[in-house]
Amino acid sequence: MARQAKDVAEKVKRGIRKQEIEALVRRLVSIPSHSEVPTKESEVAECLNEFLTDEGVRSKLRKVEKHRPNVVASVKGTTGRGKTLMLNGHTDTVPPYDMDIKPFSPKVAKGRLYGRGSLDMKGGLGAMAVAMVAIERAHIKLQGDLILTGVIGEEGRSEGMEDVVLNGPKADLAIVGEPTDLEIQPSHRGLEWLEVHLQGKAAHGGQANRGVNAISMAARFIDKVEKELLPRLASRSSAHTLPPTLNLGVIQGGQQPSSVADHCVIRIDRRWIPEESLDQVFQEIYEVFDSVKEEHPEFKAKLKRDMSNMKTMTHVPNVVSKSNPLVRSLENNVRAHTDKKPKLTSFWGWTDAALMTHFGKTPTVVFGPGGAGAHARVEYVNTNDLLACANVYASTALDICRPE
Repeated sequence: MARQAKDVAEKVKRGIRKQEIEALVRRLVSIPSHSEVPTKESEVAECLNEFLTDEGVRSKLRKVEKHRPNVVASVKGTTGRGKTLMLNGHTDTVPPYDMDIKPFSPKVAKGRLYGRGSLDMKGGLGAMAVAMVAIERAHIKLQGDLILTGVIGEEGRSEGMEDVVLNGPKADLAIVGEPTDLEIQPSHRGLEWLEVHLQGKAAHGGQANRGVNAISMAARFIDKVEKELLPRLASRSSAHTLPPTLNLGVIQGGQQPSSVADHCVIRIDRRWIPEESLDQVFQEIYEVFDSVKEEHPEFKAKLKRDMSNMKTMTHVPNVVSKSNPLVRSLENNVRAHTDKKPKLTSFWGWTDAALMTHFGKTPTVVFGPGGAGAHARVEYVNTNDLLACANVYASTALDICRPE
């Protein structure tokens, strides 16, 4: 049996070629698929769907919103006795934001593939697609289903992943191919966007003492956050993730220099850990309000939840046990297909994995290639990592779905 399993693995590995992965990723990167493109993710979804169907994989486009389909592909299991594994990635990217390279003219140089979305995350998605195709080409009969979902909107409101959670396909386990530098990351923090609306009293700038300056109130709020709340967050630790954080990301206030500002808004990014609750996240902001008001009775503020980065599902933390069979399989296959010792760490950002784990009841681990420049002016993915990831994804699929 061990000999047979090794033969199957070698047969699949022969179907995974670095040049093919690079070519597919270059095609995906060359197609703009960000929020400012009229066709959104439709063209890149069509490209991925065409690649899969041309190779004999059962694949379709499923409309989520106008010009915004998910790609849903599968290699069907024959007996149902194996577990179902989902490989998942998002087809959207952030806009190019005045990049220092040509964002949609991908090139390979010195082991790096450059372009917008190469790292985040068309590289991982391309490696997943080639892994699935390699299993199909090898005519391996799996006992459980192998699924690939290319979803829309991860950089926005996670519309694509919500559609998968609500409407399927269902899986026992899943991998999200975000860039992890070949580290296995079964956990990450939750994400909440908040708005603090500070209310002042308008007055002429020449009679500023008659008004209440909302910008000044914002400064007092920020001072309290930095002196009281941030040290408290920094002292917390988690058994699963990096520590919690709070970032004051945007501040807007006032109308013009000669008027006392009667309104100011601060937008906050709050990363919360599994040991915290969402109610606690809100309550700690209210406690800062109370602290400022004790010293400045004229202080008035409201806390609002900014829902612009989610559709209906809260961006909760992701937690999967390190003893989960998927984690163990990834460890073994990273050891087998790379020159790196497997490392279990926690992802620093937020991903769709949390929606699958928490709302879809499908334990989901983040694992993908390395590189640099996600959302930055120069973005690239390491091409050797693309090959390594494709091999790890394919071998893990064989472990979970089990050949006949």
